[in-house]
Amino acid sequence: MQMPLDTFSMSTSLEKLSLRNGLVDLHKSAYSAGSLKLTNGSAYLDTNTLPAAEGFDASHIGITNIKLDVDSAYYAGNDIYANIRDFNLKERSGLEIVSTKGKLVSDAKTLQVPSLQITTPDSYLEFSASMDWEATDAEKDGMINARLMADIGKNDLLKVITGMPEDFIKKYPSAPLQIRAGIDGNLKEIRLTTLSASIQDAFRAQATGSITLPMDSLQRNGNINLSVETGNLNFVESMLSGVVLPHGMKLEGEASVNGSLLGANMQFFPGKKANIILKADYDLQKEGYLVDLNIDSLNIHEFMPHDSIFGLSASLHAEGNGFDFFSPKTSALLKGEVSHFRYGSLLFSGVTLDAGLKHSQASMMLNVNNRAIDVSANLQALLQPNMIKADLNTHVRLLDWQALSLMSTPFSSSMNIEVHAQTDMKQRHKTRATVSGIQLVTAERNFRTKDLHAGFDMATDSVRGYVNAGDLTFLFKSANSLDKFMSKSDLVAKEFGEQWKKKHINQRLIREMLPSAQLKVFSGSDNPVANFLASQHVNYNRLRASFSTSPEDGLNGSIDLSGLRTDSLQLDTIYFKTLQDSVQVKFYSGVKALANKRQEAFDISLNGYIGSTDAQLAIGYLNGKRETGVDLGLKAQLRPNGISMHITPDNPTLVYRPFKVNPDNYIYLSDEGRIHADVKIYDENHSGLSLYSTPDSLVQQDLTVALNQIDIAEFRRIIPYMPDIAGFINAEAHYIQSESSMQVATDIGINNLAYNKQQLGNWEMSAVYLPKETGEHSIDGFLMLNDEEIMSLNGTYLSATGKNDKDNLTADVNLHHLPLKVANAFIPDDMARLKGDLDGSISIEGSTSQPVLNGELGLDSVIINIPQASLNLQLDNRPLKIENSRLKFERFNIFTKGKTPFSIDGYVDMTDMAAMDINLKMEAHNFELINAKQTKESLVHGKIYVDVNAMLKGRPDALTMRGNMNILGSSDFTYVLKDSPLTVEDRLNETVTFVDFSDTTHIAKPHIPAMSLGGMDILMTLHIDEAVQARVNLNESGSNYMLLEGGGDLSFQYQPDGNMLLNGRYSLMSGEMKYEMPIIPLKTFYIQDGSYIEWTGNVMNPNLNIKASERVRASVSSDGESTRMVNFNVGVNLTNRLEDLGFTFTLEAPDDGAMQNELAAKSAEEKNKLAVTMLVTGIYMSESNTGGKGFDTNSMLNSFLQSEINKIAGNALKTIDINFGMETTDEGETGNTRTDYNFQFAKRFWNNRFQVIIGGKISTGNDVQQQDESFIDNISLEYRLDNSGTRYIKIFHDKNYESILDGEVIETGAGIVLRKKVSKLSELFIFRSRKKKQPEQTTEN
Repeated sequence: MQMPLDTFSMSTSLEKLSLRNGLVDLHKSAYSAGSLKLTNGSAYLDTNTLPAAEGFDASHIGITNIKLDVDSAYYAGNDIYANIRDFNLKERSGLEIVSTKGKLVSDAKTLQVPSLQITTPDSYLEFSASMDWEATDAEKDGMINARLMADIGKNDLLKVITGMPEDFIKKYPSAPLQIRAGIDGNLKEIRLTTLSASIQDAFRAQATGSITLPMDSLQRNGNINLSVETGNLNFVESMLSGVVLPHGMKLEGEASVNGSLLGANMQFFPGKKANIILKADYDLQKEGYLVDLNIDSLNIHEFMPHDSIFGLSASLHAEGNGFDFFSPKTSALLKGEVSHFRYGSLLFSGVTLDAGLKHSQASMMLNVNNRAIDVSANLQALLQPNMIKADLNTHVRLLDWQALSLMSTPFSSSMNIEVHAQTDMKQRHKTRATVSGIQLVTAERNFRTKDLHAGFDMATDSVRGYVNAGDLTFLFKSANSLDKFMSKSDLVAKEFGEQWKKKHINQRLIREMLPSAQLKVFSGSDNPVANFLASQHVNYNRLRASFSTSPEDGLNGSIDLSGLRTDSLQLDTIYFKTLQDSVQVKFYSGVKALANKRQEAFDISLNGYIGSTDAQLAIGYLNGKRETGVDLGLKAQLRPNGISMHITPDNPTLVYRPFKVNPDNYIYLSDEGRIHADVKIYDENHSGLSLYSTPDSLVQQDLTVALNQIDIAEFRRIIPYMPDIAGFINAEAHYIQSESSMQVATDIGINNLAYNKQQLGNWEMSAVYLPKETGEHSIDGFLMLNDEEIMSLNGTYLSATGKNDKDNLTADVNLHHLPLKVANAFIPDDMARLKGDLDGSISIEGSTSQPVLNGELGLDSVIINIPQASLNLQLDNRPLKIENSRLKFERFNIFTKGKTPFSIDGYVDMTDMAAMDINLKMEAHNFELINAKQTKESLVHGKIYVDVNAMLKGRPDALTMRGNMNILGSSDFTYVLKDSPLTVEDRLNETVTFVDFSDTTHIAKPHIPAMSLGGMDILMTLHIDEAVQARVNLNESGSNYMLLEGGGDLSFQYQPDGNMLLNGRYSLMSGEMKYEMPIIPLKTFYIQDGSYIEWTGNVMNPNLNIKASERVRASVSSDGESTRMVNFNVGVNLTNRLEDLGFTFTLEAPDDGAMQNELAAKSAEEKNKLAVTMLVTGIYMSESNTGGKGFDTNSMLNSFLQSEINKIAGNALKTIDINFGMETTDEGETGNTRTDYNFQFAKRFWNNRFQVIIGGKISTGNDVQQQDESFIDNISLEYRLDNSGTRYIKIFHDKNYESILDGEVIETGAGIVLRKKVSKLSELFIFRSRKKKQPEQTTEN
């Protein structure tokens, strides 16, 4: 008979009980005994009929081996005396008392336990106490004292606290749990003199305090001081699922009571900087509460290292009365703020919350304002027991999806959201929502979408929901309540499961059980959903969807999507249709696409039906010519113990070729999980596949899959947008399973593998998978390339058996001359080319979440070539060691053509593969970063020498880089600007208008997305020596260029959100700009000292201040005066920001005061026109210069001849800087003319340190004596003393013809040239180089 669960049963037994010298005085009610002994007693107590739990169970107590020895026992009212000599027992759980000694003494005034000692095999307890009988009377002064000392051992504790994880039991300290307690006082005041609990090296907790009138609920008053400090609590962590408890946590606080008011003031120190303060009060009578919580610099990652949650600083204030939120008497006020919260690389701040409740009116205001989110929300609600009304208004001013790591590309949105909701807390619910002002912002464009209106109504007999937004309409309705709709859906699923077990689907019965519901969707391309997809480069023209279920008509529906387009995909139609009758469910689906530049037309269909006991599926593929690429079907039949399938037709079509399948082919899936098969599909060349099982095999499963000469490239004809992969696959896989084991063996070979038409060779792979009886899964395999083994793998894996257990992985990976060149085919746009081999061996042990790696990687002649930078990086051949999952770099060198390497020191810690720790120091001195000749591919050529000192720290998703880089003065390089921002066609419109009738089209430049480095934080200082020679080719031919010589200090910053900042000035000392503009022939402008390029943040929009001019010598005459030659400086000024570039022409005559005054009197527009015409013709074409004679044909001819000579000489001698000039001078009154032919040769030697300039002049004319002139007039020798370009030695000889009065002026000399920016004159004479201060290395968390 089953008894009730609350049945109480008790039983006792005594083997031997003896009493000596006993005395009973009934008159005095006195009892005494000389001795009382009990041996081998037992007692059992059961309070319910449930099975006894493991360990100590208070509902099932079983005590045996009871032994008691008491002497001198006396009892007479308050006079009590007993001497316990011994008491021991054993409990069912294993607890055992091996010794008990103590005394009990009482008289008319006091009850005492002078000493009570209890000993178990693992613990010790000692207790002493005294109590005056008057202590129970609050009006008397009787006292109470008690002391407890206990050392509880691990074994005893685990018998009481049962069900602990194995890891907890294993890690629990062997040291005992020590408890100390002391109480003094009476009912007027009780003092807790001490209360402590500790485990050595694990934790220590201590409390002291007092309370007066503890029994008086109105006048009691007291406080308790608490202190806790932790040590090693790893045994507790085993129960916390990945939570770690750091060492050295402290908790200090005070708890108080004052009448009905309870209070707490706690301060928690979880780390070095973290601080949590809690202040709370609670009124027991009024149910009033007041809470203040402050969290400062709490690093949650120290507690949850496997999560990406880091720093938190927040505050919370709450106060109120009552907890029944539907009562009008309840009030509440809540204020919260999050000033700092970091999740991964995301940083949140500026979060505030204000909420309140009064007279059943609730309100809430939430504000979030930081760089990723700017949102404010206001909620107003009425709370009543039978009704809730709520109005929510939310303004989303900014939601940066990329900053929130929700998207990898730039995307942000803004909108306003209004929600109105009402419910009766039973079955009637109503919601209305409006989303307006929706704006979606991407890197390419902005989308302003139509407003969205949505609603949802639930009643006792219906459900209705709708969404309207632009041309989007969504409608759902059901004739059932939501609960009834869900319950009917569950019944249908349950019924289908039961019928599936019986292998017969009753379509009519299932249809009759269906709930009634309709769903309709229509969408064009002008609505929020379509705009959002368009922002992600997914577009469509129209979407129609309609589904309905009912007991009368069953399940019917259709979907039609037209005009689907992505960056790499264009489909015209996607359709799906389903119909249900009493016998079967039919479906028709497919994809159609028209031909375009990137695809051929195709029509893919997938049709079939599901009946009561059978089903069929047919796949078809037609191209634009209606040729059949695929014609394949599959029939399925439900059998009593499984499902059988048959491939149709007997002559299917695959990749536009006929195949043959064995007519009796089958695949049978039994309910027991066994597969029986015999399928062979081959063409006339025996290319195809087979799947078969061994019928007479003694094992449970013996299955083989084989592929023979499968041409991968053929599948591109039937798989749209398949990558350009070619090769022939031969493979075989065996699956064998017995009652106790299972094995999978595979052999795969790919001959002539190619990717994007780049040959990758012949590949082979072999692997064997074998589970073991111990639960381990083992795998052995190897990889071969061109008949050479390049990789081998063997290892085992053991899955976790319990919730808190970890899996275990053991593996060895060996690399044998793995050629890195195979990766080149997969590097887009030939951005890099790899050479060399990879060798090494790596062992892996531990859990898959935190494996331990050891081994080394050998780099055999590894070279990384970056064609666009003409950069060849040769990596150190020394092996890289991996020790305890730490990849170590010890002076790991990277070489180019130079002698000095780029060195890396540090490590990459892979202990946590999800959050690897990188700590690398990078150094280079006089490192030859680039030394390359110009090629068609190169964007940079020449020589660049740098000094680098930098640190790279952090996780891959939050790296921090700090340091500096110096570009040395020995650098001389050319950068080819593919798309020059200095295009001046439009800029010239500001000064002179040119019309080009052939320009009738506009080509928009493609948007280049911002580079993202995944949360990397870079701050680098960049110093450019003043002697650096930098040439920027403004076109690919190099005919237009800027040659810059200068230096400066820049600061580059890359922020975690992908924003790049550059600050500093690049000052130009000299240089030249050779540029060809519309109607203006190729000219050379010399950049003036004092020009500069300055960055103030935006990398792509610097501030330019560049002045460049060309010396033009032209003939000038005025009315009635003779002509004279004047030296003009004609040039251009580049000013303002690059995005709003200011482009003006300049014209000056610094050597001729009269002409300079004439130019100063002209307007800016007039000077612009004069400058342009002088650049075009070489003639000063002012009205005052015509003299009524028209153009000076000699000057025009001279300018033409000069340009042609320069063009011919420039093509003939490309390696030497050569300039030719020709000037004709009219002597005026004499009528004589003089023509001067000027030339200049310039050449640099020895890494640009030594420069030779040779110039001369040959003159012809009526008054020239040719024999008196020397062919070479000017010689200059210049040698640079240092790399920074600040000190030169110069020797020169110059002879110049100035004027008729001055004649020839000859200058000869030598000197030292100093170029230096100084703040005082004395700094010119400091020749000793000062050591550069190394940058401070900082680490940011």
